[in-house]
Amino acid sequence: MTSRERILAAVSGRATDLTPVAPYMGNFGARVSGIPIGRYNHNGKLMAEAQIRAWELVGQDAVVAQSDNYYIAEGFGCRIAQPEDSTPNLIAPAITRLDEIDRLRVPDPGSAGRMPVYLEAVSRLRTHFGAELAVRGPGTGPFSLASYLFGGTENFLAELATAEAEEDLNAQLQFTRLLEIAADGLIALLAALLEAGSDFLQAGDSLASLSMISPAFYEKYAWPAEKRVFDAINPLAHAKGCVTLLHICGDTTRILPLMADTGADILELDTQVDLAAARRIVRDRVCLMGNISPVNELLEGSPRSVAKAGADAIEAGSSSDGRFILGSGCEVPPLAPIENLRAMVAAARSVKRK
Repeated sequence: MTSRERILAAVSGRATDLTPVAPYMGNFGARVSGIPIGRYNHNGKLMAEAQIRAWELVGQDAVVAQSDNYYIAEGFGCRIAQPEDSTPNLIAPAITRLDEIDRLRVPDPGSAGRMPVYLEAVSRLRTHFGAELAVRGPGTGPFSLASYLFGGTENFLAELATAEAEEDLNAQLQFTRLLEIAADGLIALLAALLEAGSDFLQAGDSLASLSMISPAFYEKYAWPAEKRVFDAINPLAHAKGCVTLLHICGDTTRILPLMADTGADILELDTQVDLAAARRIVRDRVCLMGNISPVNELLEGSPRSVAKAGADAIEAGSSSDGRFILGSGCEVPPLAPIENLRAMVAAARSVKRK
């Protein structure tokens, strides 16, 4: 099987020859290519070349055009500061008051913000690898994106908590509208990424972590927006034989049934989630992906410890019909030793599938 065939078969529960493996190597690619992140995430050609170099060194089943979370937000009017060799910082949101929501317009992914950078990178990766390798594009989740659009993360969460505590129904409805607009911004990008050649269409909703909000807040605000994304993009993706993915940072065990109910084909789980418990909760409903520790194993571990962690994850996360991709719990640190990533791939290659 090709790497792309292996990935797509595992997601749908079809037989594969080996366990697919796809660590989330965004800025790691920039580091091993010697490209400053501030150039890497502003140049689609450099981003694609960096990911090709990372694949040459590691040999995983999927490459990812990824660096930071502000490329859609900039299209809406957010301003960022870009250090030379680290990810950007938000310095001004698109709006500062809820009554300004009607000013927001879903931007054109082909021309707004840095979305064209990622579209170019995905297109170049698709051309380079053809049908041999799976290509994964970016996708900032709607709850996270909404926080960049309105006030910044801390102000967004504070205002949302106040609206709930004060039972301000008007403010709650405005937040719901804001999240719908953010979801529509992501939908527009994902549709464009699909046309550019991405096999994975994702919502990476880090702020929806239970380290940041309660399960009740997730169910009321983040979940409907995420479901809006997958309701819109799944038919487009599936018509082209592609797949969708939801990632939320932290321990998401208590909301796994809701995450599965979004309709995402893959739940990419962070290190804090017990894979065996997650599999018992979601059964064979979705493909699980994860969840080797980016820090404890990929950055600070040894090839031997990474190999063991990979074997343990495959055993714990696989369903009766497969539906498992060995991945990193979150983004691979740029300084992770190449030998550890190779050990992760070797762990997956050593497990034959039925």
